[in-house]
Amino acid sequence: MTVRTATPDDADAIERVRTDTWRAAYRGLLPDLVLDRLGYDGTRRRLGMAAMGADRFALVAEHDGAVVGFCYGGPARVSDDAHPGEIYAVYVLPSHQGHGHGSALMRAGARELRARGWRGMVIWVLRENHPSREFYVRMGGRHLADRDEDRDIEGVAVTESGYVWDDLNALTSSRPARHQAEGRGR
Repeated sequence: MTVRTATPDDADAIERVRTDTWRAAYRGLLPDLVLDRLGYDGTRRRLGMAAMGADRFALVAEHDGAVVGFCYGGPARVSDDAHPGEIYAVYVLPSHQGHGHGSALMRAGARELRARGWRGMVIWVLRENHPSREFYVRMGGRHLADRDEDRDIEGVAVTESGYVWDDLNALTSSRPARHQAEGRGR
């Protein structure tokens, strides 16, 4: 397994991971219409990655040379002095969950945030996505709060739960058991 900085050339593979993971993790949590419309075209993502500022990062996890997971992060989208960094997304293909890819991406993402001078971070997850919430707790995250902020996806109200790490050093040095179940989607 390898974790490396993503390039715009990884955009289609990242979209494949996102689409397959969303369809597996969010079926029953989000409308089928939303999940069925997802595709593998990474054109928009490629453009966004090419324009990504220095305060943001994109990482991919590879297994046997194929992208099987990704992580995006940067400054927190909600101002919080104690948790100024945020991992926006971390996804691993369902067929590769439970093999350490998610843990490796989380640790690498925490190192990226720490390299930007941030000591703490937050990640938001669908409240009903219990496997991911459990994964974040196993990784040392602490539940901060739930937020709904009138978020609506195709008529379904969505509530997210925030998990925080007060000290990224603890996350970057942790090594969860190799065969623990990985989180499924964010």
